[in-house]
Amino acid sequence: MADFKTRISDLTGFASTDDVALSDWLKSGARSVSNILPLNKLERVGKNENFTNNIDVEGKKILAVVRKDDNHASKIYTPCRTLPASMMGRVNDTNYMEAASESDPAYIIHGEVLNTYPASNASNDSRIVSIDLSFSAVTHDDSSIDNFPDEAEEAVVLYASRNALQRLMNNMNGISALTVSVSAPSAPSLATVSYSAATNADASASSVGAITVASVADVDPTGSVPTYSKPTQTFDIGQFETFLETNEDPELAQLQLGRLNNELGEYQTDIQNELNEFNKENARYQAEIQDQVTKHNTALQRAITQAQLDAADAQQEAQQATQVSLANKAQDQVLALQNAAQTMGAAVQNNDDLLQKFNSELGKYQAQVSDEIQEFSANLQKDTAKYTWYTQQYQMLDAQYKEQIQTLQGAL
Repeated sequence: MADFKTRISDLTGFASTDDVALSDWLKSGARSVSNILPLNKLERVGKNENFTNNIDVEGKKILAVVRKDDNHASKIYTPCRTLPASMMGRVNDTNYMEAASESDPAYIIHGEVLNTYPASNASNDSRIVSIDLSFSAVTHDDSSIDNFPDEAEEAVVLYASRNALQRLMNNMNGISALTVSVSAPSAPSLATVSYSAATNADASASSVGAITVASVADVDPTGSVPTYSKPTQTFDIGQFETFLETNEDPELAQLQLGRLNNELGEYQTDIQNELNEFNKENARYQAEIQDQVTKHNTALQRAITQAQLDAADAQQEAQQATQVSLANKAQDQVLALQNAAQTMGAAVQNNDDLLQKFNSELGKYQAQVSDEIQEFSANLQKDTAKYTWYTQQYQMLDAQYKEQIQTLQGAL
């Protein structure tokens, strides 16, 4: 037969290197099962220990105590009756019915020590039949338990398997909340587009007044870059473990499991709702930016057109005022206007490039957030399925363990 570790792993998938815990669970299971086994099963595996007057019985389950009857020719072992510690004074006093004799010996346990009465006349005059409840020799790599009924070993394996599943469920208690590793892009800082008016200071006739072009406001969305706020949720299986392990109430444990599953469903719904809200805010923010850019370009074009009209008027007035310097100065002014327009156009193009880059980064950010949410949801579903399997397997093994106990208690 396979060793205990292999049998427990086959039932639970507990392939941990924590062999110390496995051995402890096996010892604890053997003690628990021993405490409920009927006397006829324990007597088959009880261990005899001879002693003179007293023996330490801490950690032992006493099955029988006998003492030699020296008055009998064969010095046969005679069963000892048990007395409470309060009878210490009477057990040796023949005036009381509790008094012990060699033909009717008794024993009293006090302070972890068992004493037989009357006192022994020779060494090894008394004997105890007991089970050592420490089971200190039991380890995970054993395939059987010494001084233990063979038919009860399966109950010990089931007991340890329940603890292994409980450990696996406890390890899943710290499921990480959703975290988004990427950062939202920063809104670009757009340059102010301004126009420097051309002058005609060297004209010999009437000078042409400065051309004033209206300022164009920066692109300034009123909203802010949407951010994704992750929902949080804590799963507490402590009460489930209390109902199932401490109170041994499967019905309440099942109700608690239902509550945990409901909380898990609510958590998944919160994640999807938060993602939907993020997508809605992002769409509104991009629409607002596009609207501002359109208004900005329209105002800029209007300012350029007005500047060009003003320049044309100035040119006409200069031509009327003087024909001498008209050609040279008008040409100089046109060139100055063209240079100013080119400078403004370069600023506008730079702003457009910044906006295009920002929109691209924002789209990548949204895609990365969606990918991380999908990955988290997939992992959460896997963890949920695993946790559900652990729970169902625990309930099945718990039922098998209780059935084994009932069988062991009822069968001869």
